[in-house]
Amino acid sequence: MHNHGNRAIDHDDFDKWFLALTDFSPFGWQKMLFDHFLIGNFPEVIDLPTGLGKTSIIPIWLIALAAQAMKGKIKNFRRLVYIVNRRTVVDQATVIAEKICDRLVDPNSSSWKKHAQSLNQLRDALLTMSAGFSQIPLAVSTLRGELADNEEWKTDPTRPSIIVGTIDMIGSKLLFSGYGDGRYHRPHHAGLIGQDALIVHDEAHLTPAFSALLRSVVKFQKQSRESWPMQVLELSATMLNNNLKVLSLGKEDEKDKIIEKRLNARKRICFHHVDEDGFIEKICEQAEKHNATPSKVIVYVRSPELAQKVLKLLLKKLGSESISRAALLTGTIRGYERDRLVQENPVYRAFLDHDSKIVETIYLVSTSAGEVGIDLDADHMVCDLTTLDSMIQRLGRVNRRGGEQREAFVDVVVQKPKNIDNKRKGTERALYQATEATLNILSRLPCNDNKTYNGSPNRLRKLLSGLDEKEKNRAFYPKPEIRPLTDIMLDTLSLTSIMKPFPGRIEVAPFLHGLSDEAPLTYIVWRKEVALLSKARVSREMLGDWFRACRIETHERLRDRTDRVKKALQKLLKNHRKNAKYFDVPVILLDERGNAECRCLSEITHKDFNLSYLTAVLPVEAGGLQTEFGTLDGTSVVPQTDMDTAENYRAKVDGRRFERWLFSKIKGIDCWERLLTEEALSFTPPGLYEAETVILQESSENIEEDVESKALMLMIDVKQEAPQSPEATKTIQTLAQHLKIIEYYAGKIARSLSISLYLQNALVIAAQYHDRGKAWPVWQNYACNSDPNVPLAKSLRYLHGRFLGGYRHEFGSLIEAIVDDEIQNHPERDLILHLISAHHGWARPHFQFSTINTEENEKVAAEVMRRFGQLQQRFGRWGLAWLEALLRCADIAASKQFVDSTIMDSEEVRV
Repeated sequence: MHNHGNRAIDHDDFDKWFLALTDFSPFGWQKMLFDHFLIGNFPEVIDLPTGLGKTSIIPIWLIALAAQAMKGKIKNFRRLVYIVNRRTVVDQATVIAEKICDRLVDPNSSSWKKHAQSLNQLRDALLTMSAGFSQIPLAVSTLRGELADNEEWKTDPTRPSIIVGTIDMIGSKLLFSGYGDGRYHRPHHAGLIGQDALIVHDEAHLTPAFSALLRSVVKFQKQSRESWPMQVLELSATMLNNNLKVLSLGKEDEKDKIIEKRLNARKRICFHHVDEDGFIEKICEQAEKHNATPSKVIVYVRSPELAQKVLKLLLKKLGSESISRAALLTGTIRGYERDRLVQENPVYRAFLDHDSKIVETIYLVSTSAGEVGIDLDADHMVCDLTTLDSMIQRLGRVNRRGGEQREAFVDVVVQKPKNIDNKRKGTERALYQATEATLNILSRLPCNDNKTYNGSPNRLRKLLSGLDEKEKNRAFYPKPEIRPLTDIMLDTLSLTSIMKPFPGRIEVAPFLHGLSDEAPLTYIVWRKEVALLSKARVSREMLGDWFRACRIETHERLRDRTDRVKKALQKLLKNHRKNAKYFDVPVILLDERGNAECRCLSEITHKDFNLSYLTAVLPVEAGGLQTEFGTLDGTSVVPQTDMDTAENYRAKVDGRRFERWLFSKIKGIDCWERLLTEEALSFTPPGLYEAETVILQESSENIEEDVESKALMLMIDVKQEAPQSPEATKTIQTLAQHLKIIEYYAGKIARSLSISLYLQNALVIAAQYHDRGKAWPVWQNYACNSDPNVPLAKSLRYLHGRFLGGYRHEFGSLIEAIVDDEIQNHPERDLILHLISAHHGWARPHFQFSTINTEENEKVAAEVMRRFGQLQQRFGRWGLAWLEALLRCADIAASKQFVDSTIMDSEEVRV
């Protein structure tokens, strides 16, 4: 029992709150975890069999946070960052988080009326934690899959937030190198993920390199004595490292009827040994035997090619009318089609719905993409033999809930490869050895009279507990070589204002996934603007700016091994050239840091061209998309509908308008044409504002008859403009108004987070000065201000950035702040000046040369670099980035104008 003011919070409170959020009563281990969270004592690992609700850590964290808020002492973390495996097609974590958010947003809904009192208690407690920018008590954002990033997690550091993402998306942001992020967002994202955050690493045993990275970051944060360090919690069905603080099932759990039923779920494993040539036939034979009795059968194989071959043969065996009874699930499906599969495919939906009734057998053929993070519950399983860690995951997707009336048959087809010793090297040979070790281990399970092995979770658990670590390691997927992270490397990564390559700069992928001889990956995207950008010979820098603004979302991307991508693109070019001998199309290549260049298809398909870990943006004219499954197809030369899904899909999912338009001036008349639909207007698209512009034709060129100029514009709505580009938000706001509003927000944020009074005051003073450089004539001219006596901070119209001539308003603000007496004598002088300098992503550690045009300015710029180094040493890399993020969040809030002018005159504004 825990004291809370004049009342006590006990397990009865937890039980009713957990039931209100999840519709389930908690297990014993979940109550134990709540006790740990409530007192701020976090385990390092939660080690549980699959199917026992590891994702419930989300509501447990939230309930503990709310309980602490009721008491007025926050020990927990305001952000929970849930990391899912990149193989995952749809993650249960997002489903749970959104369900919780829906209930807290509308606690009195008739759908959960019986829990209204409990939900209102939680909602009210969570609202007391935030700065009051929103009446929504919880922010939920996903950086993968169906939903585009809704920006909620990055705009208010005081509001409890759940962020779900992959290793690549979260890990790159944590290391100041967010994929697709620009100079402004990289330190912002690193600060918010690396501070005041609980990092939950799901299925951690599958990605040991990332586990090592997270532990290294925690170590460096402790060495730097950061005030708000992150905490790492690993979730696993079987951990290899016994030196960590582990929470697992207790005696109370083993007596629970539901847990007992799941642990003893009957799974009969049978091994079938075949030669390599008979493998696909045997897989289909074992799958077909379940056709007589209606059931859900999942079929796992190791590669997308095998999955497609198995599906083709299985459908042939079942007959021509069977196509509606089978679905394909691989990691090489483009995000758009993958999400349609999840939302619309009746076969896939039936596997997710445990109570669904079927009238004939259905089949889901899957690769490892269907092994983790999905609450699938098949009746039977057919699969090839793989490593022990993957076999554990697969077994967790069959007869998941158990019961007296259920018994699953698991047929494992073991193929003997040809010429093992001569042809298998490196990871390939290690994989073969791991599968052999797995077979040896699984063969020790209790064997029945019918020569099937008892693969219940309980039996599997006892078997694993009796293995030593060396034997388990031999059976697990080969560990990659883990690259150690050093102080020098982290210092280099934190220099985010330097976007171009420089000596010593490292790529983050080896730290996220380790070093191995596995085949590298390449990503494919289709965009309609590629041909326009190529024809206009747009510079590399401008291409990079365009794709940072009009960023590529997960649903647009198709991922596959580089060798398979190269082969498919070569076939695509060859098939095009059957009809047009010299056919070629432009391709825009993006690297992991967002640098861009334009090549052509014939260049990138050359055998010596390296496509590893690049994103190739193809024009829709190239074709290459197999529309039924959303896979790369070198035989598909005809462009298909929905190849370019950049904007219509985003609007469909979360309602935010995000459109690309061509603007032309023809005989002095403005003409607008929407790129995707060819809709034509003679005026600016209503409700939209210019976020990025690429000049395709200058007015002086006069290339096309009657066309004076042409530009490609990214137009967005005001709901997302401030988080994306607070510097140039399209609204009328005077500089005096803006500085007063941001001062208010900065104070609210600082007080809500209970940071020290000196830091609170420093943040507010930085807010007061951060935009004073906008009063300079060059910036007012850029903002099209016709009245220089009333300087603007925000305008409805801006000139092109080149009219600033390299001027940065924050550098101008810095010059004014340096001579201010209050700042000169402030104990946090250096921090105030740095926050002013860095609030748009510069000063980490430098400003661009064009800003520094006098000898006096050179001295100021040199001090910027010195100041950054000293402050980073004092606050830590992520600690300093977090403080910078606080000011940016206040700036975003001020740009959104969440409060009216009457509030600005209240006592609450003053700090």
